[in-house]
Amino acid sequence: MNEVSEIEGKKLEIVEWAFDRFYDGGFHATAIDAAMAGSGISKRTIYKYFASKEELIEAVLVLYSAFIVHELFDPVSGIADPKEQIIAFFETGRPLDRRILTRGCLGLKAAQEYAGKHEGIVALGRHAASRAEARFTELCTAAGLAEAEALGKQLNVIFQGALLLSHVAGDTAPFGAAKAAAAGLLERAGSP
Repeated sequence: MNEVSEIEGKKLEIVEWAFDRFYDGGFHATAIDAAMAGSGISKRTIYKYFASKEELIEAVLVLYSAFIVHELFDPVSGIADPKEQIIAFFETGRPLDRRILTRGCLGLKAAQEYAGKHEGIVALGRHAASRAEARFTELCTAAGLAEAEALGKQLNVIFQGALLLSHVAGDTAPFGAAKAAAAGLLERAGSP
């Protein structure tokens, strides 16, 4: 998998510009011209850095993978108790861009759109979608909870469900139910 640190300068500018356009319009439905509309970046410049649209999409997914963890988990990282961090993660009143919670998971979108068509994009999409699961597992381990890996998976299912429902509804209301479900799950979880 590529590292975000490999994306810098003009290449990063291209990826950041394309990020929102692919997120909002979908990967197949958004042509390179549409992805870069209004950026002032020529098609020639894009192809100087990326051999294909798929290569640009891969870079967008690498950026998203790092972005999602930082945007969602950094605001709660100051909470000392790992279980409380998890509960606070599902709070919609915390300081973050509400669009993050109502746009769905870009990783899952990529994995769905490219299933059977481009395994590299599917793998990067799955990796991005699993980043929250990995962080939940780390927090469950730090909290000393039994079966931390299984709990991490369950919390990610709750999170992904809330993301999907928030995307469909256009608001963050499903995160209230997700918070209650996560709290109940953690309450029932025992120590190793």
